[in-house]
Amino acid sequence: MSIRWIKNVIIDGEKSTIEIQLGDKIIGDKCYTRISNEMEVYFRNMGDTRDDIVSQGLDILKTRLEGKTVTYPDGRDFDWQ
Repeated sequence: MSIRWIKNVIIDGEKSTIEIQLGDKIIGDKCYTRISNEMEVYFRNMGDTRDDIVSQGLDILKTRLEGKTVTYPDGRDFDWQ
């Protein structure tokens, strides 16, 4: 079982999703990020709480999407916090 943090966004004008997965029973188990239908990019968590892991995943996604325009579907800039 796992917990998935998923947001619908627009990346360079295209409907997309960004996703962070973290473990359910062991919170740092099976952590990965994914952009739309790309393959998962697994990472070793640096924190012990859900917020720590989501923050780390957001940093990874932000780095992967550097140079691209990421907004919410309503056009607002995506909040990377």
